[in-house]
Amino acid sequence: MEDKQYEFDGSQNELILDLSNKMRFVSYFLIAGGILAVIIGLLGLNPGVIIQAVVDILIGVWTLKAASSFKLIVDTEGNDIVNLMGALGELRKLYRLQYWLLIIALVFLVIALVLGIVAGFVASSR
Repeated sequence: MEDKQYEFDGSQNELILDLSNKMRFVSYFLIAGGILAVIIGLLGLNPGVIIQAVVDILIGVWTLKAASSFKLIVDTEGNDIVNLMGALGELRKLYRLQYWLLIIALVFLVIALVLGIVAGFVASSR
């Protein structure tokens, strides 16, 4: 007995292909912008710009990988679920990165807030 995997229908494939195309455009933009920002950051010796550029490049690469997996859903038969899971795995990497970057930013924000409050108390007690 043949074990056939689920196949998305035509309208579902159109939606997935449109998503893939939009993701591919965004990924190319992020990668190109990131590369340009790395060059600008290196010329200006600005580590902040370089770090942001590397993050943009990583986001672009993972978005491109996810877009390619989504496109495989449309282009192949018999592997829709495997390709969907690959795309979701790449999106998970992307959102895991963004999740931790936001956590780190919040920690620094709290530290800055606490230091600001302490500095305010020290300045007012003089």
